[in-house]
Amino acid sequence: MIQVWHMLAALSILFGASLYLVNTTHAAVPTSSNSTSTLAARTQTDTVTTESTAMSHVDALIGHQAHQAVVVLPVRQDGKLWVGTVSWTASKPVELRLLYDYNSSLVTDLNHGRPVTAPLGLSSEVPHEPIGEVAISLIKPFNGPPVVSSFDSGTMPFVAKAVAFHTIDGTKFTVTYAVDAKAKQMNK
Repeated sequence: MIQVWHMLAALSILFGASLYLVNTTHAAVPTSSNSTSTLAARTQTDTVTTESTAMSHVDALIGHQAHQAVVVLPVRQDGKLWVGTVSWTASKPVELRLLYDYNSSLVTDLNHGRPVTAPLGLSSEVPHEPIGEVAISLIKPFNGPPVVSSFDSGTMPFVAKAVAFHTIDGTKFTVTYAVDAKAKQMNK
């Protein structure tokens, strides 16, 4: 029975797997071929309540191609932030990756340091220049001993520009998740 479920899940993932496309400015723009709840549709709405099962793929964030990711909520380009809660269970330990706009005009010093950042996209002109910069939070929840796979799960509230599951060491994984989120305008 479990093998049949795994085969059905694999087929549904195959036809609903997330893809990354490059737009005209070479920025990674997540979309999905899943007809019921696509990532592209999620960028058009301010409220998302859904559940899904997905297999990881190469992380499309520039400079992170050795990592694996499943995008839950795509990057907001409208000045709003995703606010909500995500619950999940995964086949392997995963991090929750949250992205935030980073103010690169802030000059930091050695005493204060700088958070981990990545360019959000690249310009189409040669030489390609970074377009926007995001600060990256990788949150790895501790859910018990690593020998019990059912502990690779959790629930977490978030506020971020984008939300994804992630493995920094490049381990492939499958994740089933539920998310309830609202896109909110930031206060000035």
